[in-house]
Amino acid sequence: MGNSFGAVDKYVDLAYREPLFQGGFIWDFADQAIQLVDRHGREYFGYGGDSGETPSDYDFSANGILFADHTPSPKMQEVKYLYQGIRTSISRDIVEIQNRYLFTNSSGFDCFLTLGREGKELSEQRIDTAVAPGGSGTYPLPFSIPDAPGEYTVDVSFRLRQSTSWAPAGYEIAWGQAVFTVAGEARITRRPSKAPDLVEGIHNLGVRGSHFIASFSRIHGGLTSYRYGLTSDGGKELLRSIPQPNFWHAPTSNERGWGMPFRDGQWLLASRYPQVKQSMDNPCALTHDDSVEVRYHYVLPTTPHSECDVAYRVFGTGRIEVTMTVRPGEDLPDMPEFGLLLTSDADLHHLRWYGDGPDECYVDRRNGARLGVYSSDVRRELTPYVRPQESGSRTGVRWATVTDDRGVGLHFDCAEGMEFSALPWTPFEVENARHPGELPPTHHTVLRPALMRRGVGGDNSWGAETHPEYRLPQGQELVFRFGFQGVR
Repeated sequence: MGNSFGAVDKYVDLAYREPLFQGGFIWDFADQAIQLVDRHGREYFGYGGDSGETPSDYDFSANGILFADHTPSPKMQEVKYLYQGIRTSISRDIVEIQNRYLFTNSSGFDCFLTLGREGKELSEQRIDTAVAPGGSGTYPLPFSIPDAPGEYTVDVSFRLRQSTSWAPAGYEIAWGQAVFTVAGEARITRRPSKAPDLVEGIHNLGVRGSHFIASFSRIHGGLTSYRYGLTSDGGKELLRSIPQPNFWHAPTSNERGWGMPFRDGQWLLASRYPQVKQSMDNPCALTHDDSVEVRYHYVLPTTPHSECDVAYRVFGTGRIEVTMTVRPGEDLPDMPEFGLLLTSDADLHHLRWYGDGPDECYVDRRNGARLGVYSSDVRRELTPYVRPQESGSRTGVRWATVTDDRGVGLHFDCAEGMEFSALPWTPFEVENARHPGELPPTHHTVLRPALMRRGVGGDNSWGAETHPEYRLPQGQELVFRFGFQGVR
């Protein structure tokens, strides 16, 4: 149901590995929902109980790989990849092609290989292949991976040579990708700059550079203001609330099926009501040769209490590097996610990122995603499942920007790759709505860089939890590092 289809690659691999395993079914083809009209005259897709019927199973029939209007859901990205008839394995020198078709030779398709560097195409070459049904073969790459430092992708694409009744010529029927890193250049570099000024007041700490100012509150427990591009009018304010440690996302239909809100509810409280530990040195400010660091220590309302530290290291360029450390209380369940929740203006609705895409993806549903540079509109980032739930996340994000129509906004980055979400609503607003039309008017862009979010699962929707390897470690100290900076 809903945001699902996690770890299905295990079933597909088993079908090819184990002779006694006969396969399985995707259930269903399309969401079963009925188009209704709400009291304000707006059309929406209703589910069980929306027409007054009782008893019902509510959104239990909204379990398709297509939406109710038969448009593809993001799950289709994974379905298409896992069910494709040609698989590839790519090294620096060769591509190995495995033909899973029963009757079709790979020579019936055009095969293109593309070399890219961090979202930019460097070369595309067509090669001739002739791998028999059920067979495999290897072919040399028509280009070499450059020696220059950077991150390179090699994509293999099989496309229809001629139009068919179901797709035009050039339609991609199978693909594969490999990523190669040439060391020697840091993905994230700091421009040399002198340390910004630290201004210590009774209630606030100010960190100021030539074109930015960041304000940290001793009373309210966090970064209260970040103005970038200082001008006579004080610059553009890029934050609309204090960033908060976040351990929660709106429950998916699968999570509701196994009782996640009851089991994990303490992490909802921890996300809504963290408290700065009362002491003379909290927050504390440290000066470095090139930066000023402000640290907060939070106590989280779990039983027993958990702790979270958030350190902001501010450089003279206006870049802020964030280090988050969480120490869960003993015997608490794993967190639905671990990251920071920031709120900015709704005007910042242009989203661009370098990471997995183009559709939403999660740690257990990212096989069908490719590394590249993509763009979207924040106003369309909440996937329209019939019941609003966690959606719109991206995995493997190296950097992301959210900007307004003039190009002013925020740039985020993470050397190790992070999960990133930009939505018009907080997880709490999404959780409170039973239908998309019940979401409140848009006032903000809500940004959630995260170390990880729990995978969506999907073995069934009535008790099966996400596989353990796709969940945050339970009971362990976790550290998440990322950076952000204003852009103009």
